[in-house]
Amino acid sequence: MLNTLSSAALLGAVAVSANPLAYGPLNGWGGSPSNTWGSGASSTVSSYGASQTPFTFPLSNGFPNVSDATLRGIEVTAQGTLPNGPPVTHLNTTSITIFELIAFNEIFEVAFFSSLINNITSNYDGYGIGSSVLKDYVLKALDAVLAQEELHHLGANGILANAGQDKIQPCEYVFPTASFDDAIALARTFTDLVLGTLQDAQAGLNGDGDGEFIPLLGAVQGQEGEQNGFYRELINLIPSSAPFLTRSAAPFAFSALNQNFVVNGTCPGPANALLFKSLPIFGVLNVDTKNIALADQTLTFSVKTSSSYADVAGWSVTFINQQNVPVTKPITNIKLAGGVATFDAFFPAETLLMNALTISAVTHGASSFASVGDVAAATLFGPGLIEIN
Repeated sequence: MLNTLSSAALLGAVAVSANPLAYGPLNGWGGSPSNTWGSGASSTVSSYGASQTPFTFPLSNGFPNVSDATLRGIEVTAQGTLPNGPPVTHLNTTSITIFELIAFNEIFEVAFFSSLINNITSNYDGYGIGSSVLKDYVLKALDAVLAQEELHHLGANGILANAGQDKIQPCEYVFPTASFDDAIALARTFTDLVLGTLQDAQAGLNGDGDGEFIPLLGAVQGQEGEQNGFYRELINLIPSSAPFLTRSAAPFAFSALNQNFVVNGTCPGPANALLFKSLPIFGVLNVDTKNIALADQTLTFSVKTSSSYADVAGWSVTFINQQNVPVTKPITNIKLAGGVATFDAFFPAETLLMNALTISAVTHGASSFASVGDVAAATLFGPGLIEIN
């Protein structure tokens, strides 16, 4: 059976089309100036279509603006509460951007899981779960996940508000899936990216003098890891993907969200948030090779660009996997046509045991990079996300 606060009570008034789950459009944490999501072994998704109906807030319970009684109901379903320690009244600049990005990502996740739960409970084509026992189990788990993501968003916004900063408000969203399996595979991949970005966020808090928040982010990171083991098992993968999860960086996460899920022009008040001022949105990097397995191979990529052949020939593709030094490979077999550049790069997946999430990016100006932050600072297009295992 569903939890006391059912999925229906958490869903907003969202127009649902015939394909209800719609699909979509620096270095470190600010400074300088893709995208493909993995599905299954390595499948990719396209950008959203004009006929899709965006997901909009508020939810029927008022979220993201909730009463005390509603908050209590969310906490019951989430099986825990918002942290009740004394509020912190000051954040340093980098830390503000960190919590803005966390709030920005978490409210997207609330939208995604609200839409997914609605599709399952409504038995839309592609979202049916044949076994009633399995369906009840999945919905019970997803109801808890949804409530937990609501608390993650409310918590990050609460930290910002206590420090005198504006709260992050919802945008409109679209999602690139047409079935339950697609949706769970997508959840697995964006959660992998979140887990990598939270590593970067903890380092950023430490460097900005706000290290007291590191345990809080560690708690969220662990909780997201528990979620991801569940998603992986649902698509017939072992719960844990690798001994050391892939490190990411803020610009990759921010770019991925905007490229794939956020409807352009629907985010209110970006001028008031450091997030929109300090993080770039890279050009889209398409991973055109499908069904990528754990084998040394040449991959094909494409980007939209007006660059000349000589410019493109100066680019590289850099791969970020687990906690290893990024691997940069020259591009080959360049083709320019109709404002699109197509090219190849060698991917040493088997040699380097590049299981789990690999972040690929088109970079310039260096033949090697010491860190993920260095890669982000030199990125032109990305992230292209590849999942293996």
